[in-house]
Amino acid sequence: MNILVIGGSGLFGGKTVLHLARDPEVDRVISLDVVPPKDWIVKSLGDGASKFEFVRADVSKLEHLLDTISRCGIDRLVNLAFILPGDIETRPRLSVLVNQLGMANAFEAARLMGVSRVVYASSEGVYGPQAEYGNRDVTEDDAMHPQSTYAIGKQLSELLAARYADLYGLSMTAIRPPIGYGHGGRTPNVIRWFSDIVSLPAVGQPFLAEVDGKSPHSLAAADDVAAFIRILIKTPSSPHPAYNLGGPPLTLRDVAAAVKKYLPDARIEFSDRPEQMDGARGGIPYRLGMARAREDFGYQPMPLEEAVLIHISDARLDAGLPPLAP
Repeated sequence: MNILVIGGSGLFGGKTVLHLARDPEVDRVISLDVVPPKDWIVKSLGDGASKFEFVRADVSKLEHLLDTISRCGIDRLVNLAFILPGDIETRPRLSVLVNQLGMANAFEAARLMGVSRVVYASSEGVYGPQAEYGNRDVTEDDAMHPQSTYAIGKQLSELLAARYADLYGLSMTAIRPPIGYGHGGRTPNVIRWFSDIVSLPAVGQPFLAEVDGKSPHSLAAADDVAAFIRILIKTPSSPHPAYNLGGPPLTLRDVAAAVKKYLPDARIEFSDRPEQMDGARGGIPYRLGMARAREDFGYQPMPLEEAVLIHISDARLDAGLPPLAP
């Protein structure tokens, strides 16, 4: 199978490309983005590099997608291109072009070119704040209460996907990840914190937190998201149209403890300032249930310590440092 990953240079996209390129059942992986993949991602491809191609193109231009799908013989499509919270507030027109028109273009290109399978990124943001649901896991059957431009855009994507499925018979599946983390995560602040708390100590730099690190979040490592996308894109269809991803609530201090298991001398310090619900979060749950993914696909995210070790290795590879000694 030949798979197109739109937004393949992002936090989730880069890892998705890696997981797909390493899969023996995948023939080609095409990453479409406005910027090339990071050098360390390319280095990580290994033998999968022969399957990989980067295409510099713009998801907001339908002709770019049609040309790539035709030229590369694409039969499955993953769309991870989306302007993230924080950037949305400062670049509103660009966010509409990428988030709304870009998603519509991905679906339309799949329809026009006969692509049999589409997986795309939604978000836990569609649910709104945890207070809407009480002290319990939020599930895919819960009603949506999006409270930010970003989250409303994700809900619109799901409504649009349902329309394409009904009208044209496309096989569409959404993933709803929580706060994602991994080497290179930059925006919004909460993603940067959960990324830098591992990446900086991995290369001998201190992590000095702007907050007290006590706020709970549902988290998803970039590798966990990529692993589930790989499962979904290889199946002809899914029993349900959307799946939550994410583990039990964790804090920055929990991640710091995992980092210190591998880097006991890491300098990680927290301030006394409680974390605020900034505009980037817009109100999201911190208890995200993912029983559906387990029941339908037997999927289980890796333990925090395992994800942190991969994250450390990625940061050291990027910095030209050797891996940690066993």
